Amino acid sequence: MLSLTKLLAKLKIPRGPESPDKSKVYVVYGKQRSPFASLEYIEPIIAVVASERDCYALQQKHPDIEVSWEARKVQGAANSAMAESKVLYLTHTTLVPYDLDATGNPIFGIMESPVPEALYCTRETAEREAPDRYLQEVRLGEVNLRGVGELGE
Repeated sequence: MLSLTKLLAKLKIPRGPESPDKSKVYVVYGKQRSPFASLEYIEPIIAVVASERDCYALQQKHPDIEVSWEARKVQGAANSAMAESKVLYLTHTTLVPYDLDATGNPIFGIMESPVPEALYCTRETAEREAPDRYLQEVRLGEVNLRGVGELGE
């Protein structure tokens, strides 16, 4: 996977100043044709990034994908600067399986239409604040067009 810093360097887009609220990040979605016969489109979370400039860079880099994003405050970050590769935790109330594995179990790695409820700085905070939610572990700056992060148990 290509890191966002390397992507920006390749595109020759300078990184702008960080947002005044250092605990704010951007959850980036990528609507695209589905690799699965049963779905026409998927719209997974393709990245969580530190600045809106990073979002525009992804949009420019992937013109064949409908890139959109939303700003989110990281709960428990106390206005701390978010460093690339920092692990963060998204919580979801529901997950829609997009396919079945060879034994018939649902696969949730790419979410058809994810709607994260909140974003937390630590797993402990996420489990305490949202104990009945699904957890998705993501790395700030990681980009994966098929969906970033991993779902927790």
